[in-house]
Amino acid sequence: MRDWYNKLFVRVKWGTALCEVAMVSCGVRQGGVISPVLFNVFINVFINRLRSVQIGCHVNGLFLGCLFYADDVMLLCPSVTALQYMLDVCVATADMLSLKFNPLKSHCLAIGSLIPTLYLGLLQ
Repeated sequence: MRDWYNKLFVRVKWGTALCEVAMVSCGVRQGGVISPVLFNVFINVFINRLRSVQIGCHVNGLFLGCLFYADDVMLLCPSVTALQYMLDVCVATADMLSLKFNPLKSHCLAIGSLIPTLYLGLLQ
């Protein structure tokens, strides 16, 4: 598996132009049969870590503190302090898995009168 991913190179074709060969150093192989399974294994680590801290939204005992769609995550929490803790858990988990978040693509929506200030604790 490691050898298969360490030797991933691509070329991009635009019209009739073909770019130089470039090495791909992150992510899963697009269209690979095992790619969804690998992605789900990593995402499941986030879900389990978030569930284990017992913070976030729960409905009838069911943990709904995080929702994932493809490579997007939504954290749901009743307080800014708890949401910051959930973010810290995600940052620590990503660091443990050698993954990165893009803070420039991160947003916070507060419902109510509080305007939260959250720290993603991430670079790039």
